[in-house]
Amino acid sequence: MAYAATKRKRGVRQDRFSDKPASDSTIPPTLSRYKVREFHARCRGFLRFRSLVRRNKRRTTSVCLGISHHEASNLFGYKFDSSKPIHEDEVIDLVDEEDSSIEQAAKEYSSPSPPRAPKGSYLSVPLIRRSPRLKKKRAEVSRELFIPLKEEEDAQVKSAFSVRNRMKVLVLHKHSGIEIRGETLQCLKPCAWLNDDVINLYLELLKERETRDPQKDFKCHFFNTFFYVKLTRPSYNYKAVRRWTRHKRLGYNLIDCDIIFVPIHGVVHWTLAVINIRECKFMYLDSLNGSDPTILTAVAKYFVDEVKDKNGKTIDISSWDMEYVKDLPLQQNGYDCGMFMLKYIDFYSRGLGLKFSQTDMPYFRVKTAKEILRLQAD
Repeated sequence: MAYAATKRKRGVRQDRFSDKPASDSTIPPTLSRYKVREFHARCRGFLRFRSLVRRNKRRTTSVCLGISHHEASNLFGYKFDSSKPIHEDEVIDLVDEEDSSIEQAAKEYSSPSPPRAPKGSYLSVPLIRRSPRLKKKRAEVSRELFIPLKEEEDAQVKSAFSVRNRMKVLVLHKHSGIEIRGETLQCLKPCAWLNDDVINLYLELLKERETRDPQKDFKCHFFNTFFYVKLTRPSYNYKAVRRWTRHKRLGYNLIDCDIIFVPIHGVVHWTLAVINIRECKFMYLDSLNGSDPTILTAVAKYFVDEVKDKNGKTIDISSWDMEYVKDLPLQQNGYDCGMFMLKYIDFYSRGLGLKFSQTDMPYFRVKTAKEILRLQAD
């Protein structure tokens, strides 16, 4: 009996794995493991994004996760819509702050001032009077920012995105030591979240662009994505980042800059904090139109501590504005927050208006990949 039962089990096992061809109706559809992985990643991203939106009760704009067939074809084909209207050029003027026409220029380019920070806090200290300096007007977006990629550039990006280059080192930035492999660059493909390496390398390229042509861009400092985490977790600690901005390392002090950019990464969302020394205000930019007062409070306290430590002076920022920028391009999905943050930095560092939208993100992703592969920001 035992032998017969064993034989029957073996017979079933042999039938189950027989070499006979199965009918077409029983063959399941085959999907590559990369497609399955991408599907699960999108599901996880949707669930996290939905929970984030529910927690953000102050958000005033609606968020739509759907895209049209035309947008989907542009996303997955990496095509740039050349029929899109492009803004006209406008020259960036330099205006002396002591010029008689500065009042008129200020009226044209200034916005209503938001509520100021409460006085009587730890930030109430004497103010440093800045010397007169050249001041740039905010210019409109120029045509060169939306030039489509050339055929060889598009082919280079598609090759870098291919599966065969996933483990290959594509570029190495010597100054920062950041290494970009094919799998790291995959975050610039459609529907993916940007990672720290890609963001930090692009910020290094923006700094090098400013060095190449200092007359075109503002004097900026770009903190990397690890700065704010080191500064505030588990609690505010200036000593943890005190050595990050030594004059010997940077060649300048932060008080000498026009704008300082601080990337902020929450649980599943990228935002941006800006120390705008030119206009004496702290700014917070969120592509979901949210606000977080704790971030600007920590950044303001850091700026006071930094000036006192590096310059031996105290600065009164009680009169500085805390601005939560509302009139800015917003994302309409759950994965482009990192790309929006990079373009906020890119445009603001050149004094340009934020004249782009969600429909430009597929183009900006491919363009950013091209700039990283060539280690030069346009």
